[in-house]
Amino acid sequence: MKALANRQRPGRPVREAIVTRVRGSAPTAVGAGMCLLEDGSLLGTVGGGHMEYRICQALRVPRSDASSVSLSFTLGTADDQCCGGQVEISVLEVPRFFSELYRAGASRAYQRDAAGRLRLAAGITSRGRQIGAPEALAALLRAAAPEWDADGCCFALPTPHRPALWIFGAGHVGRAIAAMARALDFELSVFDRRPEWADPAAFPPEAVLVDAWTWADLRTPATDAMVLIVTHSHAMDYALLEHFIEKPLAYLGVIASRSKAARFGHALSRAGYDIPDHLHMPMGLPGLGKKPPEIAISVLAELLQLRPQKAGRSQKEKRDEFIQNGC
Repeated sequence: MKALANRQRPGRPVREAIVTRVRGSAPTAVGAGMCLLEDGSLLGTVGGGHMEYRICQALRVPRSDASSVSLSFTLGTADDQCCGGQVEISVLEVPRFFSELYRAGASRAYQRDAAGRLRLAAGITSRGRQIGAPEALAALLRAAAPEWDADGCCFALPTPHRPALWIFGAGHVGRAIAAMARALDFELSVFDRRPEWADPAAFPPEAVLVDAWTWADLRTPATDAMVLIVTHSHAMDYALLEHFIEKPLAYLGVIASRSKAARFGHALSRAGYDIPDHLHMPMGLPGLGKKPPEIAISVLAELLQLRPQKAGRSQKEKRDEFIQNGC
């Protein structure tokens, strides 16, 4: 199986804003963040509105020292927002030494200094290398979600859970789904043997594009994985459906008309397969249209309806495993 390189590294972050506490109703969540990059651009969001406008200003103001600042927002008329909640955001410098912790798949841990200000203290790179203060690393390894430790001294920002999304077919629909999925925290892989369609330039840089694979290469994915079958060939669609039908997936989707779905369903029954609850054929929410972007919206909306419970279960499994191992 050959995966085509399709990765681009963003500029180095020099300053970061991170949401450390949320009370009540707010357009953000603990762990949300923005970075000011070396080239002056901004990456990420802390929730929008006047609150984010002020954070953008804070990120762009050079500081004479490397100390952080903590900003508190009560989302009422004074802040030109009426959500009613309260949000605390820390703005801090990013030492060059920790730049690797801002790549996809890395995690970070922050500590309060003697003056109570937050600073980046440790993390785990996307390759699993641990760097920084041991006590902050310990807090990070214990955390199942963005959270403060019991003493309120360390704030952990573990890698968000990213369920695998496998798309078979790099045509118009596959490309539309991949383009929209890039911002939804999926671990995206696209499979297509056609060289004219397996074009890295047509897909997000985060996607792994596989242009040469065999059936033996298609290992059983994780139980929260989602597989979408949108190839150019109905014969290939059915072969993939048979391959994955008995695997414990979170979602197995096939692009299909009613007649194609009926034909595939009858073929599965004749072959002795039970139809699992996670099979969606045709996939996607009904009635949203047949254009590739419309299909992509309908499919991703259906996936997002399923993902919260699957992701929550996975986090619990990770925490249980951590406790069982006595770490």
